[in-house]
Amino acid sequence: MSYGTSRPGNPRSLLWLAALAYSAFVVYGSLVPLEFRAIPWDEAVAQFAAIPFLRLGIGSRADWMANLLLFIPLCFLWMGALSAGASRMRSMLISLVLVPAAIALSLGIEFTQLFFPQRTVSQNDILAESLGGVIGVLVWWGAGARFVDWLTSWQQTHARAALAERLAWVYLAGVVVYNVLPLDLTISVVEIFHKWQAGLVNLLPFGRLPADAAEALYELATDVLIWVPLALLWRLDGTRSAWRVWAMTLSAAVALEAMQLFVYSRVSDVTDLFTAAAGATLGTLVGGRLAARAVPASQMPAWSAWLPFALAAGWTALLLFVFWFPFDFRADGAFIKSRLDFMQRVPFEVYYFGTEYRAITEVLRKTLFFAPLGGLLAWGVARQPWRWRGPLSALAMLVLAGMPAVVELGQLMLPHKYVDLTDWLLAWLGGLAGYAAARRMLRAPQHAAVPPVAKVEDAAVDIVRPVPRMRWHLPLMLGGLSLLFWGAAQAPFVPYNVRELFRPDAAWLSALLLALTVYWLAVWPVWLARRRVSGLVRVWQVPAGLLAYGGIAFLLLLAAVPEEGLFDLVGSPVLNWPGSLELGLRWVALAAVPGAMLYLAAQTVRRWRGLRLGALHFWAAALPLVLAYWGVVAQAATDNLTELMASPQPLAFAVLCVWLGTLFLPAALLASPVPGAHRLVRWAALAMSLPLAAVCLHFGLADTIGKYGRQFSALQFLLSADRQHYAALPVIWLRYAVLHVLVIAALVSLQWPHFRAVQRNPTHVPH
Repeated sequence: MSYGTSRPGNPRSLLWLAALAYSAFVVYGSLVPLEFRAIPWDEAVAQFAAIPFLRLGIGSRADWMANLLLFIPLCFLWMGALSAGASRMRSMLISLVLVPAAIALSLGIEFTQLFFPQRTVSQNDILAESLGGVIGVLVWWGAGARFVDWLTSWQQTHARAALAERLAWVYLAGVVVYNVLPLDLTISVVEIFHKWQAGLVNLLPFGRLPADAAEALYELATDVLIWVPLALLWRLDGTRSAWRVWAMTLSAAVALEAMQLFVYSRVSDVTDLFTAAAGATLGTLVGGRLAARAVPASQMPAWSAWLPFALAAGWTALLLFVFWFPFDFRADGAFIKSRLDFMQRVPFEVYYFGTEYRAITEVLRKTLFFAPLGGLLAWGVARQPWRWRGPLSALAMLVLAGMPAVVELGQLMLPHKYVDLTDWLLAWLGGLAGYAAARRMLRAPQHAAVPPVAKVEDAAVDIVRPVPRMRWHLPLMLGGLSLLFWGAAQAPFVPYNVRELFRPDAAWLSALLLALTVYWLAVWPVWLARRRVSGLVRVWQVPAGLLAYGGIAFLLLLAAVPEEGLFDLVGSPVLNWPGSLELGLRWVALAAVPGAMLYLAAQTVRRWRGLRLGALHFWAAALPLVLAYWGVVAQAATDNLTELMASPQPLAFAVLCVWLGTLFLPAALLASPVPGAHRLVRWAALAMSLPLAAVCLHFGLADTIGKYGRQFSALQFLLSADRQHYAALPVIWLRYAVLHVLVIAALVSLQWPHFRAVQRNPTHVPH
């Protein structure tokens, strides 16, 4: 079973990414809620040897199926990551190794669960997971080649109709999977009769609606909206009539209701056919409207460019109504304080205590409600002039992250609502998915492109985009950042060590100078990377450029921040040098670290885009990093920074540099134009940057610091509100996650014009 290693677009890297991410999900999901309890090793071994084989009833059948299904994608993805493009012999050897590895992972997970009392350990789980691993390998052998071809085809540019057709079938597959959950399947006539007696089969239309009118309306509306995307996408195909699309959608709903009859815990309700018909009608009408011949932009009224944003505002109001109803807010401090325990919960902890079906329902509810918001924002951004799209895209990212936070903060004051940080994460991911899907659809050509006559060698040609007008970018960014920093100086919830950075007599001037400093720190390394010079010249140009980079940043900070604030990081001068020379050089060394990593991120993206960059373009940043380590760590004036680092310090310094890369590289990927086939990679890099950053911070920062008569971690010291109230670990990681996303969004907003400002052909011009 060979797929051909030379075939263009082989998505093996994507399979590796998916396999690693899914493996992390399997391990994490098997240990939630992460309530560790230490037990002696001998006792754990004895308990594991005596774990029971549980008798499966109709209630536990869903749990057994969940464990079975959990390992099917795991082994399927690892087979793809390890054997895509390999010979049959190698694929066979990988299969023989992967199945025992999956069994070993299952045993390891079940044994580890002994240390987490909330989890149930049984032989059933091991058997189900092992069987799932075997099925995953067999599925790869049967469908792996077609899956690779299908995945590769997604990286190609499709006409809008063809892309809509693909998305429609993917969406229908998701609807089918959801409607057969929780997989407590039965073909027993007796059990189906018991289901009928329990009222889970309803043949009376609208006979099972909730008594409350608002709940009934919500249930009907959600059942209608489930079928709208399917009919809309099928209608966008352009080859089907409206009646055919309506009939196909309704037929799918009828088939699913028939399937649900054999899922013991699901309700088979004839009302769903009426709501599916309504959803099919709405989706067909909207899809037919969108499939009509596009109106040229010159003939569109001016207000139509802002229509998507108006619709997004309306959808936002609908979200607030859905998640805040019945609006019985309580703002008293005691009530709010009693509900702050949600900040101590780890992600997906709440979902563990319900059924698998309930967990999936909540996941889909949060993601699908916020996906239209992302789609509308992407539509609005696409309708704006080119020069506005970068900042509006960054603003859209902030809205997609901030809107779920507003919803959760509002629910904090609602007695009958449940607040959970996991809901914010799911809603944010749903918004991002909607944004990405709509953006891909909008960028697809209206019709299939005619194949070019001559072969174009574009692997080494930089992408040609209109040169953006940058005159407005600097004042806009400085104004926004200044307003943000000035608000931080006035906000009481901002940590005191951040508020101390502003001069009390001129906070607005400090805010403006800090905004200018941030702009300089973000864009200078990108400009330095774009310099069209040879590698040998770059060997000395990069250190010299980073010297100027740190020097100018220090002068700006010296004017913006009280001198004591500058001492907090690099310490007070100890060498008795004249003026601020020692302090300035220490800050130059410190600034060289983010400067070099920003430079490397920019060069990596440019190389990935096909530019011919020699190794010296990358090694030029090695000398500044070595000098930075010598000046910041080896010759530290105080332990202000070194005490935060793990041991050994050289390794910790290297890991923290990698951590900066997890911030800077996704930002550079998002800010830089890339070929259509590579757009998925930058969103994958953004998704993976947060867990990679968490790993780097775990190994790069000290776990325990003894100071001020207390014990705390480096992250607690950095992200707690003050020294008297160190935040718990879940709160710390939540704050870091928000900060991580905000830093990447800010870098994208600042850097995008500088990545897009150059049009060149590197085959003719040396770099």
